[in-house]
Amino acid sequence: MSGIQGTRTYPGAGDTSDLKYPLGTRLREALTEARFHQLFGGEEQEPELPAERRFPRLFGLWRLRTRACSGTGAWRLLQALLPPLHWLPHYRWRAWLLGDAVAGVTVGIVHVPQGMAFALLASVPPVFGLYTSFFPVLIYSLLGTGRHLSTGTFAILSLMTGSAVERLVPEPLVGNLSGTEKEQLDAQRVGVAAAVAFGSGALMLGMFVLQLGVLSTFLSEPVVKALTSGVALHVLVSQLPSLLGLSLPRQIGCFSLFKTLAAVLTALPRSSPAELTISALSLALLVPVKELNVRFRDRLPTPIPGEVVMVLLASVLCFTSSLDTRYHVQIVGLLPGGFPQPLLPNLAELPRILADSLPIALVTFAVSASLASIYADKYSYTIDSNQELLAHGASNLISSLFSCFPNSATLATTSLLVDAGGKTQLAGLFSCIVVLSVLLWLGPFFYYLPKAVLACINISSMRQMFFQMQELPQLWHISRVDFLLQVPGLCILSYPTPLYFGTRGQFRRNLEWHLGLGEGEKETSKPDGPTVAVAEPVRVVVLDFSGVTFADAAGAREVVQLASRCRDARIHLLLAQCNASVLGTLTRAGLLDRVTPDQLFVSVQDAAAYALGSLVRGSSTRSESQEALGCGK
Repeated sequence: MSGIQGTRTYPGAGDTSDLKYPLGTRLREALTEARFHQLFGGEEQEPELPAERRFPRLFGLWRLRTRACSGTGAWRLLQALLPPLHWLPHYRWRAWLLGDAVAGVTVGIVHVPQGMAFALLASVPPVFGLYTSFFPVLIYSLLGTGRHLSTGTFAILSLMTGSAVERLVPEPLVGNLSGTEKEQLDAQRVGVAAAVAFGSGALMLGMFVLQLGVLSTFLSEPVVKALTSGVALHVLVSQLPSLLGLSLPRQIGCFSLFKTLAAVLTALPRSSPAELTISALSLALLVPVKELNVRFRDRLPTPIPGEVVMVLLASVLCFTSSLDTRYHVQIVGLLPGGFPQPLLPNLAELPRILADSLPIALVTFAVSASLASIYADKYSYTIDSNQELLAHGASNLISSLFSCFPNSATLATTSLLVDAGGKTQLAGLFSCIVVLSVLLWLGPFFYYLPKAVLACINISSMRQMFFQMQELPQLWHISRVDFLLQVPGLCILSYPTPLYFGTRGQFRRNLEWHLGLGEGEKETSKPDGPTVAVAEPVRVVVLDFSGVTFADAAGAREVVQLASRCRDARIHLLLAQCNASVLGTLTRAGLLDRVTPDQLFVSVQDAAAYALGSLVRGSSTRSESQEALGCGK
């Protein structure tokens, strides 16, 4: 009897075999993939590499990727990396070109004085503000997804960069420098500013590789507005010496705002009447023009270029009256023509400027992503937050090779571009043409421009940020905790679980780390991380006990011990939203022997208000703090 196809007759007793089967047993062998193709036909299998046998799943995924990387897939990837390949074929030339051209030229005209003005905030010569108004704008036009976004110099980043420059390359105490010494000082400062731009750009490119654009969804509007409003105050105070014609070194570090105010008040008798007059006349023109552009934006065909008019009038006045020689008015001076030679920033400076590059990168992404999202929602299109990281990272890194300082999207010029009728990123190219013409041919016309006018442009450009401060009372009324977010010296902690013998150890470790109560108050070890330094010592801590539904004797004694340690460390402990049962347990454990009833609060908001009053005014009682803050019990 012949065997069935695909079956095997196993050896009998007399056959030599290692298999142990009964005589005559017929079993069907396993149907492998190779046997299947042999019996029923199919494609020939490619011989597998040894590595594929060891890592079959990895190589299977690799095959899927290679199949997906077809010509169509590669084109889609290229379109994602270079957005003009996607939107330029669909560009409505007749409907959009005129609007983009007018908006681009308008923004470019504003970029010229504003770029030079913000260069002063960055502590570099004015011409480098023009470079920063050209190269980043060109790069973002090729890589960005925000159709209405205008990039370039930004006051916040310029001020942050200037702080780093002044710290690393301080101005010599000897006030009168020779021409050669001044050039060397400027070259060192430009190198540091470019290194900061290189570092922030590299960090954003790293965020792009890690696909961290999703972080834009977690940006808090109150935090962004508080940041920009605070910087507006710093810009105003930092420009006071230029407004008054005072040669004062820039103050850096903690309380620099108050140090600058004190220095200005001390030197006020030495202010220049001529520059004070120029500043007053400039603000008298710029502020009303800004207001007119806002109030009549729907009626005006294009915003009134008040900055350009002011620059022309001031330059002509200074030239005809010889204000620079007769009254020693500080002027811009000669703007070098052309472009600087590409130069890699000093990489040895990167470790020293890393602490400055990281917050600049975060602020760049926060402001740019928020602004792009606002206009994308308004005009019904979408942006790619990861592509925005690539665009701004490349803008900062590549432009740093041409001695540019950090840049980002800007509030004022973006609003100006939209009001002037801009539709797409093509408007940025027209803006670059205007700045290019100044760099190549029109630079000498700005020789006699007073620096006081640039300071006035800086202040007037902060108009929108100053008006944001009107929202602070409303934010305080809605959420005092949100208003008080990130206040130095104040720590608000919430413990969301019952406090008993099993959780008291974790409770103690968390509080020790946040308050710096571990061994050695300079350094503490995070419960799940390495040793870190406590940057700002905590002076007031608010414990939110709304989530503590139960406390036993062991947990209550832990809170009492914490109160004693806080008192010894001169940390003011406040307890908020503690239910009656838990409060009774804490009282029986001796809590009121360590704290006073004034340190117990019904709500976290009231405790935070009391904490802010004690920090700002040094108030020691609840009534004094509430009186200082204007709030009732």
